[in-house]
Amino acid sequence: MQASHLIVYVADTDATIAFWCKGMGGVLEQDEELAAPALDAIFGRKGVRIRDTFIRIGGVRLHTIEPLDVRAQVSRSPQGREAAAQRGAAERSVGSREGVKASEDHRVGKPMRTAGIDGLSFAVDDIEPAHARAAAEGLCPTPIYDFTGIEKPCRMFFLDDPDGIRVEMIEYLR
Repeated sequence: MQASHLIVYVADTDATIAFWCKGMGGVLEQDEELAAPALDAIFGRKGVRIRDTFIRIGGVRLHTIEPLDVRAQVSRSPQGREAAAQRGAAERSVGSREGVKASEDHRVGKPMRTAGIDGLSFAVDDIEPAHARAAAEGLCPTPIYDFTGIEKPCRMFFLDDPDGIRVEMIEYLR
């Protein structure tokens, strides 16, 4: 057995495609609207219509589903994209990474998650260009956090996708 793909419900497929493909360099493999008796059976209601995409990024197939027949019931980031942009700007205004504790949660005002899936993590060879690209694309990356005094030293930063899914970019130091 092997993993096939990660399924994510989204509120706005176009915003999701822009984030994962344009912003993060993913490749859109499939984008279609579906309605079928099998979907009615899976979702337990009649007349199910979804927009269904597959995006390949970093060796992962991300399967997004946007319900079209009902209002999407996704967990959007409470602060929204505008607040995320303001938060990112405020964090960057600190100047450098001085004074930023690695244990701080990057989502200002949000409690840290204590159970469940928190997001997706992608390993990169060099964190600096990945961070620069995310900033250039307007994705509001956090500062880069350094974890050097641990068994597997690393550097990382975080982003939120349009639906509030946490994305970690990590460079493992050798």
